[in-house]
Amino acid sequence: MLLGVVAGVILGFWFMTLGRESQATQSGLYVAKLVGTLFTDLLRMVLIPLVFTSIVVGVANLRLHRQMNRVWQVALIFFVSTMAVA
Repeated sequence: MLLGVVAGVILGFWFMTLGRESQATQSGLYVAKLVGTLFTDLLRMVLIPLVFTSIVVGVANLRLHRQMNRVWQVALIFFVSTMAVA
């Protein structure tokens, strides 16, 4: 992660010295935006099923223990209400 920060700072200074209208700056910014969008889209693609399955497995495990009945009900109500707000 530190390597990415250092590379970003170096590229930022380099683009600043080249100027905003430089072809190299425009191409570099286009590539950076493309890579950033691809990265966040891939994270979203993985994150949503991961969170959903972990919640389902957690609720299923809580259902097996009858003394945890109230806990999974509150968690389910919280999950449904936050989904409705979102």
